[in-house]
Amino acid sequence: MTDALGLYVLLLPFVVALVEGGVGRYLHPKFMAGLSALAAAVPGIFAALEMISGGYQYVFLSAGGLGQFSVLIDGLNWPVVAAISIVSSAVSMYSVPYMRTRFEDLGTDGWGTYFALYVLFFSAMFGMVESNNFILFYVFLELALVPSFLLILFYGYGNKGRISMMYFIWTHVGALTFLLGALIYGSVLGTFNFYPVPSVAPLAALAPLVAALLLVGLLIKMAVFGVHVWLPYAHAEAPTPISALLSPNLIGIAGYALVRMPLALFRPLLLSAQWILLAVALLTVFYGGLLVFRQTDLKRLLAYSSIAQMGYILLGIASFSPLGIAGAMLQYFAHAIGKSVLFSSAGVMITENEGLRDVRKMGGVAKSMPYTASLSLWGFMNISGLPPSVGFFSKLFILLGIASLAARGPAGLLVFALVLISLGLTPAYSFFAMKKVFFGPSHSRFTEGGLWMLLPSAAIGAFGLLAFLFPGFMVGPLLSFLR
Repeated sequence: MTDALGLYVLLLPFVVALVEGGVGRYLHPKFMAGLSALAAAVPGIFAALEMISGGYQYVFLSAGGLGQFSVLIDGLNWPVVAAISIVSSAVSMYSVPYMRTRFEDLGTDGWGTYFALYVLFFSAMFGMVESNNFILFYVFLELALVPSFLLILFYGYGNKGRISMMYFIWTHVGALTFLLGALIYGSVLGTFNFYPVPSVAPLAALAPLVAALLLVGLLIKMAVFGVHVWLPYAHAEAPTPISALLSPNLIGIAGYALVRMPLALFRPLLLSAQWILLAVALLTVFYGGLLVFRQTDLKRLLAYSSIAQMGYILLGIASFSPLGIAGAMLQYFAHAIGKSVLFSSAGVMITENEGLRDVRKMGGVAKSMPYTASLSLWGFMNISGLPPSVGFFSKLFILLGIASLAARGPAGLLVFALVLISLGLTPAYSFFAMKKVFFGPSHSRFTEGGLWMLLPSAAIGAFGLLAFLFPGFMVGPLLSFLR
């Protein structure tokens, strides 16, 4: 029983989703929010306890040529599991006041359906991160896609039918590209396991094709430059609680998967493409960051910022150094903390101020909404890498990982210089947005959010501070695993 506990913990949120979908019409929204928050918190608490004792892996099924399926918690995925747990749990509570306003706008009342889809969404993310097998990972990948698509379709803004379909098609193309690589891998090797890392020698001449398919599929899911088109639409027009999961949590999982799968399996092949990956990463950082300055819609501004933050994660991975990769995983955590707080703050503006999203109509908001302004500042500090936020360590480690390239000639020096410049871009657009929205001349009187909207954001933000004050709990296992 004890050995199988991790499997039961992973399945718990799926059970909660079934209960809320089945009898949600008879349950109070706050009760379902609490139940959903508990379902998200338990996997994170379990992971933390297991990391204290060195990690966890439980094989729950051996399926012949498909390999072994197991629940996996170790130094590499621990920051990702923690981030999903923290954000999903807090945003569950935030959903009640936000979705009450959204249901009034839509003229409907679908609490059971909403919470069932919401819980299924974050449950699938836990499943992806804790999988050790391509088939198992792909099943959870598709399980995450369906509820997120429906949440945008049912409760989104603007032309939600078109936008949800764009989101579905783009991300499904990435998933199918990834699946094709996985199928070739499994059919040749006779197993779909990717951890513990098997020998890929039998793939021989097919190895470059498999590595390319896996890599391209994950880069589409990550929304890097060139395959990012869907992200600003989906993240801006999704209901804000879903934006708070889509932007910081879902797309970053592709960065984790890139380390766990193609990098671990085909390191020499990816190393030969290092300069290409670095170029894509830098283009993503600068493209997303510079376009932030042009946005007039607050949620779209945050969506372009997410593109830039994925560029930083890819920079850390493409450094191919333990410090750089550790920085990428910490950046996942820092981005999850910061961006979920920022999207939640945008949601306060929307629900409490008659759907206001146009930054040109804001200005001076801090006078009327001091708590929202303070939380937004903390969110921007986390993604900017400013102390005392955990983002300080993530950006520092990425920079140290890239620094090793400086000794490799002019190209390495150029990359290092561009990364140094890019590290100033996030603070620049962050404080540009702060000034535009929260300071300067006031255009009108704004209404502050209630405790049910502010306290979940404050709870998320507190974990960013705790991770800065006690970095060893996350950094220690991560560096130990990578080395």
